[in-house]
Amino acid sequence: MKALALHLGHNATAAIMQDGTILGVLSQEKIDNVKNSGAFPIEAAAALCEHAGWHLDGVGQVLLSSKIVYRPDAFATTLDRKNRQHSTQPVIALARRLERSVGAVFPAPFAFARTQLRQRQKIAGERYLADCLKVAKLDSKPLQRVEHHLCHARAAYHAAHRSAPGPVLVFTLDGEGDGISSTVTAVDALGNWRRLASSPAEHSLGWIYSATTRFLGMKMLEHEYKVMGLAPYAKQYFRDVYERVFAPAIWLDAANPLTFKSSINTAHFYDHLVENAVGERFDNIAAAAQQLIEDMVIAWVRAAIRQTGIGNICTGGGVFMNVKLNKRIQELPEVTHADFLPSCGDESLPIGALYDFAARNELHTQPLPNLYLGNNYSDAQIETFLNSNDAGKDYDVERTPDIERKLAEMIAAGEVVARFAGRGEWGARSLGNRAILAHPSQMESFYTVNDQIKSRDFWMPFAPTILDTFADRYLQGYDPAKTDAAYMITAFEIKPEAVTALRAVMHSGDFSVRPQVLRREANPKYYSLIQHFSEITGVGAVLNTSLNLHGYPLVATPEQALFTLKKSGLKNLALGSFLIRKK
Repeated sequence: MKALALHLGHNATAAIMQDGTILGVLSQEKIDNVKNSGAFPIEAAAALCEHAGWHLDGVGQVLLSSKIVYRPDAFATTLDRKNRQHSTQPVIALARRLERSVGAVFPAPFAFARTQLRQRQKIAGERYLADCLKVAKLDSKPLQRVEHHLCHARAAYHAAHRSAPGPVLVFTLDGEGDGISSTVTAVDALGNWRRLASSPAEHSLGWIYSATTRFLGMKMLEHEYKVMGLAPYAKQYFRDVYERVFAPAIWLDAANPLTFKSSINTAHFYDHLVENAVGERFDNIAAAAQQLIEDMVIAWVRAAIRQTGIGNICTGGGVFMNVKLNKRIQELPEVTHADFLPSCGDESLPIGALYDFAARNELHTQPLPNLYLGNNYSDAQIETFLNSNDAGKDYDVERTPDIERKLAEMIAAGEVVARFAGRGEWGARSLGNRAILAHPSQMESFYTVNDQIKSRDFWMPFAPTILDTFADRYLQGYDPAKTDAAYMITAFEIKPEAVTALRAVMHSGDFSVRPQVLRREANPKYYSLIQHFSEITGVGAVLNTSLNLHGYPLVATPEQALFTLKKSGLKNLALGSFLIRKK
């Protein structure tokens, strides 16, 4: 059975499966080059099918990774340059202002109006879905919907590699999806699922963190990682903000400590910050939000383990993109093994929908072999592209037989290089195939990449790819039997040797790194590149950041890669076996 799953909305994504095996996953942003694109992902689906040798007509089952569908413009809001929310519909804007004033005294009429509005949005969403399926010629296919948090849980559970069967606790946590913000599920050794608890959307830790992101002048659902990166720079006096503004807002329900309760509807936490946090230092606010997430989730995980006796856990949902949170989870003595789903935001939902379909139809599922699930370009295709664009006119183009060794030599000499090779990565992280690489020991590398290419905030570190043979030398507490660190989804403090070796990739606030620990079998050519580099320098790692311009998604095509070279201070680009240099 050939199955196609679609996630509609923020970072719309498609995924395909055949007989229990995920063959490809691609977000629409990789096609239209719009960060977190919400366009209907039919182009992404078609590209995946073409790569697999399918045609959309041959798909036997279509899955939606949500029970409820909204139009991309359903909530009709935008953020202005000061990050204030404005509705593009004046009537709705007026209603929101009245709700914050009159609604504080007479809430019932506003609650009724909000319910009616949401119902109209659902009806409009169904029309939008029907129109899109018709245009894509998928309207005649069987269609099934899978609940949002079940998709998160299925993706987290089935994607992981397990050495032996056994009971597992599955945690999901995000802003909201299908009216839910968190779940805890127990899976026994036979694979039977039982949801133990769920929290409604109005009691959402995820919305609190996203509202804080917006309050600090950054973009919700995109820049939460910047809040996490800023937090370690705060001093201990952030505790006052934490105790006064954040801690009273949400807690574990005493009647059921596997669920959250809040003093306000967390969808309105931005207003709470406006009333209580204006004038506080920005780093204190970031640190307080990070402390809240860590304290609440650690208590939640411990409560579930205490209740069930299960210390083998896996996690899914956007909140678990927070690598500092994951670091604390993996360090818990109660946790015997932790699998953090890589790129576990909504772009993972189609994977979960496919796994749920396979499980319900008693198909044997295979874990994800790696995250190189995008499209590939052969040297012949790349050569055709370069010739058709007359690349030799503006660049020096040279076909290099052993390009990995060449790139290693260039990086060792202090050059910054971009690498476009093999299948593209699924998700938010560069894992070497769509990457900008540099020397991890030289701060000149950091400044070159940041100032001339990436334009990241000064407090944000880059990440390293570390050879598995060096991981124990560089990372404190590294234990691959407990936590796999292959996908930049968790963090470690560094050992003394790494202070010099990883100088350009460590967080200068807390001396931590967010590593990709690379095994040879995961990506042999990339492994070979770093191994050559280590033979020259003695350093078993490289600086690895995503190949893209600030504000753009990770590149997916040769066209996007060449665009990035042209529009930045980047000087060297390896497209397959072709080395392209600015003249």
